[in-house]
Amino acid sequence: MGQGMDRRTFLRQAGLGAGAGALILGGVPVGAGAQRRRGVPFARGGEFVQGVASGEPAPGGVTLWTRLGGHTADRKLRLEIASDPGFGRVLYERDVVARAAKDHTVEVRLQGKRFLRPGERYWYRFGAGDAASPVGRFKLARPADSREPVRIAFFSCQDYQAGYYGAHSTIAELDDVDLVVCLGDYIYERTFYEGPDERRDTLGANGDGEVQTLDEYRAKYRLYKGDADLQAMHAAHPFMAIWDDHEVEDNYAGELPGEATIDARVPFGERRLAGYRSFYEYMPFRRLRGLGYRLHRTVPLGRTVELFLTDQRQFRDDQPCGDDLFVPCLEAGDPGRTYLGREQREWLKDELVRSRATWKVIASQLMLMSLDEAPGVPINKDSWDGYADERREVLEHVRRNGVRDVTAITGDIHTFFAGEVGVSGRGPDSVATEFVGGSITALGIPEAISDTAGGALSPEGSALVTGNIRLVNPHIKYDEQSSRGYGILEASEDELLVTFRGVDAVRRSTEARTLRRFRVPRGSARVQVL
Repeated sequence: MGQGMDRRTFLRQAGLGAGAGALILGGVPVGAGAQRRRGVPFARGGEFVQGVASGEPAPGGVTLWTRLGGHTADRKLRLEIASDPGFGRVLYERDVVARAAKDHTVEVRLQGKRFLRPGERYWYRFGAGDAASPVGRFKLARPADSREPVRIAFFSCQDYQAGYYGAHSTIAELDDVDLVVCLGDYIYERTFYEGPDERRDTLGANGDGEVQTLDEYRAKYRLYKGDADLQAMHAAHPFMAIWDDHEVEDNYAGELPGEATIDARVPFGERRLAGYRSFYEYMPFRRLRGLGYRLHRTVPLGRTVELFLTDQRQFRDDQPCGDDLFVPCLEAGDPGRTYLGREQREWLKDELVRSRATWKVIASQLMLMSLDEAPGVPINKDSWDGYADERREVLEHVRRNGVRDVTAITGDIHTFFAGEVGVSGRGPDSVATEFVGGSITALGIPEAISDTAGGALSPEGSALVTGNIRLVNPHIKYDEQSSRGYGILEASEDELLVTFRGVDAVRRSTEARTLRRFRVPRGSARVQVL
């Protein structure tokens, strides 16, 4: 890292806090003198139990986040940014407000400040009287015309009760990461898995982990963000996220509930709004002004990568065929069924054609590739397979307009896949590639198959079904169904390299192993397994 502090020292400091003493700002402790200012008073102390985070990196801007605990009313904090981790050279200071109406979360957008230089790293912290937040660092995006390589780590599905977040500790230790992306299911609205006793989630009115009101969703984010490994990842790298279903309710579709709620205590519309609002309160990026809870947007990372964040929940039609797994479903191919909604679909088509980036990377909650149990019979209609006509429209648009070097990074299915995407989601043609990055803790396809069979499917029977995936789906070039972990995408002018990494989530492991590496040459829509 340079600047007199190695990476592990920084991570220890970021994970455990930047010290319990007073935060010194420009040589003066935040204290009684600041309290005399009019308006919102400065916090005399407090807690930063959820750590810090940065997001929305741009060549001249970034968004910084924290939460102040221990107060019931609005309170001011002090933000300090330095060019070194020891804060020997402070570049910028300002007052910010932790508002009770936002659960005392703080979101600060810095844009166009003279000291901010594209591609550079900076360190930041917040102060509340004699309390200091952990130290975080952020890296600005490279200049808009930069053709330097770009590195993105991506993950999804981090059910708190299912296991430990050691994977995040290993992401935190990565060097030269431009962005970390969560592809959905940052939280789980209820418990789905048994795990270690010390990870037991007892939130919600019934103490069963199911949250439905705004206060309950906020408590869920506080629980998740209290994890030291997750905090270390956020402190180390800029971050962006898209939501999937568990940020609201399992398998919901648009304005329709997913029917997974054990004890419905509030109307679904109220619950969905609570999920969306708390998501934005606890993420280090802003709602788009005047556009409600619109999530989809682009994140340019020089001329090498443009990232397309998509929303595959808020605007979709209901899942076809009752959302049943492993059943033939003619309804899945009906014309007019929408997954993205008309406005978002046209936005994505237009932006893909307009993009001048070498690599167009689509952040997708669910698989773009088909996943069939028998030829032409998809397993999961909650994914793009349940909306085949719209998938064909988008991918035919890509092919017809000669858009090259499109890839999707994907979450949801708790399994590692790499493969090629034709206009039908299958082969033999291919207009895009896709890399599905497993899960941080949530269990995978073998367990889901066993549950679908009422627990009656033997391990041998499960292995037979899952072992046939590549035989039935030749467009899928790799699958790994038993490991938890994440992916790393490295994009350059000539090629795309992707690495899948596995980390044991059952134990407190912070050791990552390489599962497999892949290469996509520029101009090709074919995956090479290395």
